[in-house]
Amino acid sequence: MPPEGYQTITISDEVFQQILAVMTEYECDSVADAVGTASAIALSRDEAELAQILADQLAE
Repeated sequence: MPPEGYQTITISDEVFQQILAVMTEYECDSVADAVGTASAIALSRDEAELAQILADQLAE
């Protein structure tokens, strides 16, 4: 069980690779920080633009 105020999620290996790309690009300190960062980006950018950024990161 996660600590109070936190949730546990299950993601695919592909999504985890995208989160790692976000961690690298935005210098996140943790996976949780990367998830928050990716969420904020997704809300402020067009989904296609975010997908392209992640694809570019995975291609490098």
